[in-house]
Amino acid sequence: AGRMRPIALSSPSLRSATAAAVAILATGILLHHSDRLTSHYRRIRGVQGLLRLLWVGDFLPLHLRQSMEDLEKVEQRMGKAEEQLEQIEVLVERARLESVDGSTSQTNDAAVNNDEFKSQVFQQNPELRTRIGIFSNKLDTLAAMIDSVQSHSDEEVKRRKKQSSNRIVELMNELDRMISPFNLNSEERL
Repeated sequence: AGRMRPIALSSPSLRSATAAAVAILATGILLHHSDRLTSHYRRIRGVQGLLRLLWVGDFLPLHLRQSMEDLEKVEQRMGKAEEQLEQIEVLVERARLESVDGSTSQTNDAAVNNDEFKSQVFQQNPELRTRIGIFSNKLDTLAAMIDSVQSHSDEEVKRRKKQSSNRIVELMNELDRMISPFNLNSEERL
């Protein structure tokens, strides 16, 4: 009984079959991950970004990297600002509740006028007016920081600037909504 001879690894048909199998497998993997690869390619900004990533270690030119880092700093500060806004909201809510529960020595005459109400609230909660003023100033500073970031006509930087600006506006509107019962205008906050 004869033994089968193993096929030589160097035979042309085996090399062709192996190359075809590798090509088919690679194509399948690329097609399966095409969305991820496309988004990654766009994120690193095409061939130039890929070459810059390999050569310099960063896919962004230096001027765009600086703009992106500036926006990241602003975004971090906005996260802290959101936390501060929550603290202010607690103080405002507490001031409202204390003003409703307030002193029982008031007469049953007409309700206290608006100026007396504001005065009473801020006498009872002096830190509220201070925090509102500081927070409002902080939001203005963040808005100025966003405006100072150079976009260099880059779409990603423009998109992030717009997103950050919209977030600042939302925070400002939320603060205004919270303090509207106290009828404070921007001059009175500081």
